[in-house]
Amino acid sequence: MWTHHGLIVLFLSGLTLISARLGIAPPPLGGKFNHLRRQISSNDVIRGVNLGGWLLTEEWITPSIYTDDAADEYHLCAELGKKKCLSRLEDHWKSFFTRDDFEEIKAAGLNSVRIPIGYWAVDLRDDEPYVSGQYPYLIQAVNWASELGLSVLLDLHGAPGSQNGQDNSGLIGPVLFPSNSSNLDRSINVLRNMTEEFTKEIYGNTVIGVELLNEPRLTNGFSMAQLKDFYSDAAEVISGVDGDIGIVMHDAFWGPQYWANYDPLSNTTSTTSNPSDQFIIDTHQYYAFEPLNNLPHDIILEKVCNISQLLKNTDLGLLPTVVGEWSLETGHSPNSSSSVQNRDDSREKRTWFRLFFEAQLAAYSPSNGENQPSRGWYYWTWKTDYDIDTWSYRRGLAQGYIPSDVSNSSTLVFPILENGCVDSSYNYTAPRNPGSGGIRHSPDLRLAASVGLVSMIILFCSV
Repeated sequence: MWTHHGLIVLFLSGLTLISARLGIAPPPLGGKFNHLRRQISSNDVIRGVNLGGWLLTEEWITPSIYTDDAADEYHLCAELGKKKCLSRLEDHWKSFFTRDDFEEIKAAGLNSVRIPIGYWAVDLRDDEPYVSGQYPYLIQAVNWASELGLSVLLDLHGAPGSQNGQDNSGLIGPVLFPSNSSNLDRSINVLRNMTEEFTKEIYGNTVIGVELLNEPRLTNGFSMAQLKDFYSDAAEVISGVDGDIGIVMHDAFWGPQYWANYDPLSNTTSTTSNPSDQFIIDTHQYYAFEPLNNLPHDIILEKVCNISQLLKNTDLGLLPTVVGEWSLETGHSPNSSSSVQNRDDSREKRTWFRLFFEAQLAAYSPSNGENQPSRGWYYWTWKTDYDIDTWSYRRGLAQGYIPSDVSNSSTLVFPILENGCVDSSYNYTAPRNPGSGGIRHSPDLRLAASVGLVSMIILFCSV
């Protein structure tokens, strides 16, 4: 029987052949690429979107590929068997994201994509029901991004044993990631592999960062000390491969302020300023899940404004920070009359969505101040099977409650106050017809359903 380490070697040696078979061409050799490897840790604002539900599937995002009782990719493949599961997922990988999507992302004024992936795309054991084959599509995605001038953040979304017990890790259940050293070692091997591959010259510095672990959920069996030990070990390996690529650490929902002046290489909190701008914190700002779901709109906007001021504060020693996931969902059930997004008055819905989007856009983007922690954001997600209003960026563009070009301040509606928050009192009503445009300020005003979705929210709150 092959060991999983031997399988990695065989897997890597066959990448070129697989890519050729799929017709995936590498970017041209020679010359310099006009991409910013250090975009995350420089003053360039990230305006990005997640490619959720693609190389690591989630049932609520793509219910069309799920069957019977399977609620995560582990059980989908266990139910179908490897042969049928590979066939189904191959069709999905080929079609769910294409170059057209990347071109639309670019046209929307976005400049980066965050790509979630599971460990089994690189390191799969025979006794695990998952199937592999995602990696050539990841290579293809990076090539498309390179050609279009988009940067890429790679995200280890699913780790062995599951780091959070949720469907987004590939396996719903107990958090077993820290339960044995093999899970930790395999994860670091995956991170090493991705770093070694995507820092090659042929990718033109398109990949600007590697996220060590998505949304780790600390429990009685998974302590902060264990998480920091993993971050430290992984950061040492990645920085040993490449000393420039961004090393992104999720805040484990403790907030960016908890990680102020944290140095993963020494696994200590520095008494001085941030020891290296290579280290970046990822914080996810959701109002869809407890305890922040079902809040009144004015309270939501107040909390968004508070985050805005935190991310622009230069006195707290915060590490460079990206908001790696956010959406327009506020946790109301589709059957709840209290939720404006579920009322028949779509105009009222789109008015709230526009305000909520621009409030978060202002909050998660740096202003003109020097050395602010904020580096930008990635919306979750670009699309879903049925383009759920509160989660699909593409849907928001089509309906007009997401600006047509988020890089152009003249497409924004709400003025920005001196504190960096939007003026929510500004009188605005969405156009009567979806997608017909909206009120514009002059350019000098600066950055001025699915049952599966409900199940996902319930699962998040109950795990």
